[in-house]
Amino acid sequence: MPRVPAFDPQKQISRSPRVVILGAGASRAAFPSGDAKKKRLPLLVDLPDCLGLRAAITDAGFLAGADFESVYDELASTG
Repeated sequence: MPRVPAFDPQKQISRSPRVVILGAGASRAAFPSGDAKKKRLPLLVDLPDCLGLRAAITDAGFLAGADFESVYDELASTG
């Protein structure tokens, strides 16, 4: 089984792969003017609009302004 390379304390080097997960709007906060084409970066709360699901969500009985996290949480917890 492959192993992640160990940290070398003498050289202060780690060749291990890294994953950075940003949330809570970090991308939009870092680029308030949008991407290179000035397109505003989406947040999870924008997902229904980005995917064109807003009408389906309201048709399913969720509040018009319901965000994806709330809808998913209700669907997952109620089956």
